[in-house]
Amino acid sequence: MPEATALLALWNGVTPELDAEYNAWHAEEHVPERLTVPGMLWARRYGAHWPQTGPRYLTLYGLRDAWVLEEDAYQRLLREPTPMSARMRPHLCHLSRWVCALREAEGAPVGEGLRVQTFEERPVALPDALLAERLHDAAPLPWLQGGQEHAVRGHWLLAIAQSERPTAPEPGAMLYAALPIGPR
Repeated sequence: MPEATALLALWNGVTPELDAEYNAWHAEEHVPERLTVPGMLWARRYGAHWPQTGPRYLTLYGLRDAWVLEEDAYQRLLREPTPMSARMRPHLCHLSRWVCALREAEGAPVGEGLRVQTFEERPVALPDALLAERLHDAAPLPWLQGGQEHAVRGHWLLAIAQSERPTAPEPGAMLYAALPIGPR
């Protein structure tokens, strides 16, 4: 299998009363459906450790290259959502979508958790970290409505797998716990 050279990072929240329904849909339908797209090599789902600032959920997709998101297989999923995807779209909030070039990575981040930080300038790469540079010319999601977006700021994303929840996070770090993908 080819290694990922690009990354799609999606941060989002959801209307609180639909949280359980969202997680079932996202784990059992949405992410597995995305993984049928040729060139989407892997996916990881995360939920935020609370309290923290920033969106509640983060999904990372390893891509063969950034063009995967422009190809018909992916674009068809955006144009022709499943009934459940169409139902969930209006309830998503605090959404930020980064299409990135992977600059350093040891495959998909694996662990019980993830520490994510974003930077304006390229940070020092750390061992076993995923470092991605945001591509600012990437097309936005065509179905977004006003008020759904939330700007996660920065030009660089640094993600480090965590085996356990740190007791004192670094300033500016977002801490996430791994969530399942697939039927429960």
